Amino acid sequence: MKRRERKHLKEDEFVSTLTKLIRFLRQWQREVKIVGLSLLAILVLMAGIQVVRNRSIHRANKQLATILKLQSELESKDLSAKEEPSEIAELERIAGRGKFSRVAYIFLANYWVKKGDLNRAQTYLEKFPERPKDIFYYQAKDLLGQVLMWRQEFDRAIALFESLEKEKFSSYPREAILLHLAEALENKGDKAKALEKYRQVQDQFPNAAYFWNVADRIRRLGG
Repeated sequence: MKRRERKHLKEDEFVSTLTKLIRFLRQWQREVKIVGLSLLAILVLMAGIQVVRNRSIHRANKQLATILKLQSELESKDLSAKEEPSEIAELERIAGRGKFSRVAYIFLANYWVKKGDLNRAQTYLEKFPERPKDIFYYQAKDLLGQVLMWRQEFDRAIALFESLEKEKFSSYPREAILLHLAEALENKGDKAKALEKYRQVQDQFPNAAYFWNVADRIRRLGG
């Protein structure tokens, strides 16, 4: 008997709740439609953003594959040839501010460094975007500093390496920045500061110091 009463009470509560819900929907029909359409619009927008993002990733990956292919072909070219490879123009066309299109600037600069045209290499590296500061950014800046050093623009090279040294990053070997800073200081003739940086590499990065024969550099400077 009690079970039946409880069952009836639950049924009554359900009917009462359903009745109230129907009354509410009828009363606020317009507002409910607006909210429903708004939610639907948000869901469609989110789905659209995801589709665009996926296409963007696919496009970026495809672009990177093209850049790597052009770089591979460029590596096989004869550096002594007078005619400029067609891959140069292709890489110039692709190079830009995109996630991977920036890499084209590094490959172009590398090619002209090997050709001995440091001026043209510097031009490409100075076009490299300032954001994002990832491994590609620090690779481009490190190479730019070396190009400046090879062109005997020691003050500019030192200033660049010192600014990079102050930054916090883990995506690029910090010891490479320190070593190139030490080299720039040494080439400028500032032996004391060069020794300081070589010792810093030796103390903080012993494996890298061994690989780069930093101990010999320190002995050469009388340290």
